[in-house]
Amino acid sequence: MKHSISLITPSYRGDRERCRLLCDSIDRYVTGHDVHYIVVGDEDADVFAGFVDEKRHVVVSSSLLPPLWSLPKWRGRHYWWAPYMRLPIYGWHLQQLRKIAMTLAQQSDRVMCIDSDNCFCRPLDVGAMAMEPKVAHFVARGDVNSSRPNHVRWWENAHKLLGLTEPSLPGDDFISQMVLWERRTVDIMTKRVEAASGLPWWQALSRVRHFSEYLLYGVAVANDEELASRHERTSQGRCLTYWEGPALDKAGLSALIRKMAPDQTTIAVQSHTRTPIEVIREVALGTAG
Repeated sequence: MKHSISLITPSYRGDRERCRLLCDSIDRYVTGHDVHYIVVGDEDADVFAGFVDEKRHVVVSSSLLPPLWSLPKWRGRHYWWAPYMRLPIYGWHLQQLRKIAMTLAQQSDRVMCIDSDNCFCRPLDVGAMAMEPKVAHFVARGDVNSSRPNHVRWWENAHKLLGLTEPSLPGDDFISQMVLWERRTVDIMTKRVEAASGLPWWQALSRVRHFSEYLLYGVAVANDEELASRHERTSQGRCLTYWEGPALDKAGLSALIRKMAPDQTTIAVQSHTRTPIEVIREVALGTAG
């Protein structure tokens, strides 16, 4: 059976230049996808207007989710709220909701979620990935444990949201930089959240507040025999991440790229390392412009 695939990237004005680098690297290295969707808040639509082309669409949040009110920053974070929510949510929550909503709104059978801080360094034919009979599903076995309290909370809430019994530790983690989803599975997942909570899926997640979209999807797949049969577990992430350390220069970034595994095509250099975007662009794309 022939499957189609699209790419989804949530972003915001603070990540504009990183998102531009991601887009340029996709244009250089990635083939086989239908559309690359960049999902942003309505307030950022003008900032990303120049990103639109034949295969790249900018989608605003109001076309996917009910409106939320922007609140003043508190402790450096921007929050959103609506009367039907118990507590405000911040941008990281909202980006997760937008990934799910965009997956449901688009027409491709599969999507690859790619964050703004990723950059492709090698060719990738995602069309070939779409043709695989099963969805390659990243899993880190036993990585949800007492040493990672945030992951434990997200994992427990995923079970609660899906109406499953309380799990015991350790558990499998499903969080990665580039994650493949099946639209049909996301549809089933959200319907189960609504059945368990009696609320629209996005409202149920907002009220829980402590959630991970990737753990929710992974737990849904792991606890359903039919969903699991359509996925192929893999322990190899497609992206090599530089989480912490000093800012990388060209030599350091080149050394990082040389460490990529054969199946890895992408690097993600976290912004708090203060590695200049110009350095990443020059090393990964061969240009500083």
